Amino acid sequence: MFTINQKKAIDLEGKNILVSAGAGSGKTTVLTQRIIRKLKEGTDINKMLVLTFTNAAASEMKQRIKKAVIEDGNLDDQIPLVDIADISTFDAFLLKLVKKYSYELDLDSNITIGDSITLEKQLDDIIDDVFNDIYNN
Repeated sequence: MFTINQKKAIDLEGKNILVSAGAGSGKTTVLTQRIIRKLKEGTDINKMLVLTFTNAAASEMKQRIKKAVIEDGNLDDQIPLVDIADISTFDAFLLKLVKKYSYELDLDSNITIGDSITLEKQLDDIIDDVFNDIYNN
């Protein structure tokens, strides 16, 4: 069912792993199987950090894990923990950390991730301010 490399990713122990492969290659399935294995060995899902690049992938991962936990029948204690587990995108997880420790970073705790339109507008405003300052001097 799994390739040699997929099986290694599922079974490798004692290390964090990075699963990198093309679309449709089974990354989500492999990571889900790895997580279910860890749950069966006694690690709670809310003690794991699972990061991916897109919101869609993070959502699919969470759904697959929850489905697998429910279907297993021996992991019922994990069901409520799946929804609070750190299964998200890299940027969402880092934003959560920045907000949590905003006081240490001397940042507003209401910081958000800017979208490209907002960032372009801010860049235009900064450039206008610089040229206005130069012109006025």
